[in-house]
Amino acid sequence: MNTLVIYYSLFGNNESIATNIAQTNNYDILEFDPGSIFRVFQFFVRKKRLAKKARQINTEKYNDIIICGPIWAGKPAPAIIKLLENIDLKNKKVTCNFTYTQDYGETESEIEDLIVKNQGNFQGIILWNIRNETNTK
Repeated sequence: MNTLVIYYSLFGNNESIATNIAQTNNYDILEFDPGSIFRVFQFFVRKKRLAKKARQINTEKYNDIIICGPIWAGKPAPAIIKLLENIDLKNKKVTCNFTYTQDYGETESEIEDLIVKNQGNFQGIILWNIRNETNTK
Protein backbone atom coordinates (compact mmCIF):
# COMPACT_ATOMS: atom_id res chain seq x y z
CA MET A 1 0.00 0.00 0.00
CA ASN A 2 1.50 3.33 -1.08
CA THR A 3 0.87 6.55 0.78
CA LEU A 4 1.47 10.14 -0.30
CA VAL A 5 1.71 13.01 2.17
CA ILE A 6 0.83 16.39 0.64
CA TYR A 7 1.35 19.55 2.63
CA TYR A 8 0.79 23.27 2.37
CA SER A 9 2.78 25.28 4.87
CA LEU A 10 3.18 29.01 5.28
CA PHE A 11 5.29 29.16 8.46
CA GLY A 12 6.73 25.63 8.50
CA ASN A 13 4.40 24.02 11.06
CA ASN A 14 2.64 21.79 8.53
CA GLU A 15 5.88 21.02 6.73
CA SER A 16 7.27 19.73 10.03
CA ILE A 17 4.20 17.56 10.71
CA ALA A 18 4.17 16.21 7.15
CA THR A 19 7.90 15.48 7.16
CA ASN A 20 7.62 13.65 10.48
CA ILE A 21 4.72 11.52 9.21
CA ALA A 22 6.50 10.74 5.93
CA GLN A 23 9.89 9.94 7.47
CA THR A 24 8.48 7.85 10.32
CA ASN A 25 6.42 5.70 7.95
CA ASN A 26 8.60 5.86 4.81
CA TYR A 27 5.84 7.61 2.79
CA ASP A 28 6.31 9.80 -0.25
CA ILE A 29 5.97 13.53 0.43
CA LEU A 30 5.05 16.48 -1.77
CA GLU A 31 4.65 20.20 -1.09
CA PHE A 32 1.60 21.89 -2.57
CA ASP A 33 3.19 25.24 -3.28
CA PRO A 34 1.18 28.02 -4.90
CA GLY A 35 4.47 29.45 -6.12
CA SER A 36 4.21 32.92 -4.69
CA ILE A 37 5.82 34.69 -1.79
CA PHE A 38 2.38 36.16 -1.09
CA ARG A 39 0.80 32.76 -0.35
CA VAL A 40 -1.76 34.21 2.04
CA PHE A 41 -3.40 36.05 -0.85
CA GLN A 42 -3.11 33.33 -3.49
CA PHE A 43 -6.78 32.45 -3.34
CA PHE A 44 -7.85 35.91 -4.37
CA VAL A 45 -5.36 36.37 -7.19
CA ARG A 46 -4.57 32.87 -8.43
CA LYS A 47 -7.56 30.55 -7.98
CA LYS A 48 -7.21 29.06 -11.47
CA ARG A 49 -3.49 28.53 -11.03
CA LEU A 50 -4.06 26.65 -7.76
CA ALA A 51 -6.68 24.42 -9.36
CA LYS A 52 -4.37 23.65 -12.27
CA LYS A 53 -1.47 22.86 -9.92
CA ALA A 54 -3.65 20.50 -7.90
CA ARG A 55 -4.81 18.65 -11.03
CA GLN A 56 -1.14 18.11 -11.97
CA ILE A 57 -0.48 16.07 -8.83
CA ASN A 58 -0.43 12.42 -9.87
CA THR A 59 -2.09 10.24 -7.22
CA GLU A 60 -2.55 7.20 -9.46
CA LYS A 61 -0.06 4.93 -7.69
CA TYR A 62 -1.27 5.80 -4.18
CA ASN A 63 -4.00 4.13 -2.13
CA ASP A 64 -3.80 6.55 0.78
CA ILE A 65 -3.41 10.33 0.81
CA ILE A 66 -2.52 12.38 3.88
CA ILE A 67 -3.15 16.13 3.62
CA CYS A 68 -1.44 18.56 6.03
CA GLY A 69 -2.38 22.23 6.14
CA PRO A 70 -3.46 25.19 8.22
CA ILE A 71 -6.80 26.44 9.40
CA TRP A 72 -7.14 30.21 9.12
CA ALA A 73 -9.95 32.04 10.93
CA GLY A 74 -11.83 28.79 11.55
CA LYS A 75 -11.65 27.61 7.91
CA PRO A 76 -9.15 25.54 5.92
CA ALA A 77 -6.62 27.69 4.08
CA PRO A 78 -7.79 28.50 0.53
CA ALA A 79 -4.93 26.44 -0.93
CA ILE A 80 -6.19 23.35 0.94
CA ILE A 81 -9.73 23.90 -0.34
CA LYS A 82 -8.49 24.19 -3.94
CA LEU A 83 -6.30 21.12 -3.48
CA LEU A 84 -9.19 18.99 -2.20
CA GLU A 85 -11.53 20.26 -4.93
CA ASN A 86 -9.14 19.46 -7.77
CA ILE A 87 -6.83 16.57 -6.87
CA ASP A 88 -7.82 13.06 -7.99
CA LEU A 89 -9.08 11.36 -4.83
CA LYS A 90 -11.26 8.71 -6.47
CA ASN A 91 -11.28 5.60 -4.28
CA LYS A 92 -8.38 6.95 -2.15
CA LYS A 93 -8.38 6.84 1.64
CA VAL A 94 -7.84 10.44 2.77
CA THR A 95 -6.70 11.53 6.23
CA CYS A 96 -6.03 15.15 7.16
CA ASN A 97 -3.75 16.83 9.68
CA PHE A 98 -4.60 20.49 10.27
CA THR A 99 -2.97 23.10 12.45
CA TYR A 100 -4.91 25.84 14.19
CA THR A 101 -4.31 28.44 16.88
CA GLN A 102 -7.72 29.33 18.30
CA ASP A 103 -10.69 27.84 16.50
CA TYR A 104 -11.25 25.22 13.86
CA GLY A 105 -14.92 26.05 13.30
CA GLU A 106 -16.76 23.72 10.96
CA THR A 107 -13.57 22.44 9.36
CA GLU A 108 -14.30 18.78 9.94
CA SER A 109 -17.63 18.71 8.12
CA GLU A 110 -16.40 21.02 5.35
CA ILE A 111 -13.34 18.87 4.67
CA GLU A 112 -15.33 15.63 4.77
CA ASP A 113 -17.81 17.09 2.26
CA LEU A 114 -14.98 18.15 -0.12
CA ILE A 115 -13.34 14.72 0.02
CA VAL A 116 -16.58 12.79 -0.49
CA LYS A 117 -17.62 15.12 -3.33
CA ASN A 118 -14.27 14.33 -5.00
CA GLN A 119 -15.01 10.58 -4.60
CA GLY A 120 -12.46 10.04 -1.83
CA ASN A 121 -12.92 7.88 1.24
CA PHE A 122 -12.72 10.23 4.25
CA GLN A 123 -10.74 8.64 7.10
CA GLY A 124 -10.70 11.49 9.62
CA ILE A 125 -8.93 14.63 10.77
CA ILE A 126 -6.23 15.15 13.35
CA LEU A 127 -6.21 18.71 14.64
CA TRP A 128 -2.97 20.23 15.95
CA ASN A 129 -3.22 23.25 18.23
CA ILE A 130 0.10 24.91 17.45
CA ARG A 131 -0.40 27.50 20.13
CA ASN A 132 -0.49 24.78 22.81
CA GLU A 133 1.41 22.17 20.77
CA THR A 134 -1.22 19.49 21.35
CA ASN A 135 -3.29 17.42 19.01
CA THR A 136 -6.85 16.13 19.10
CA LYS A 137 -8.59 13.51 17.03
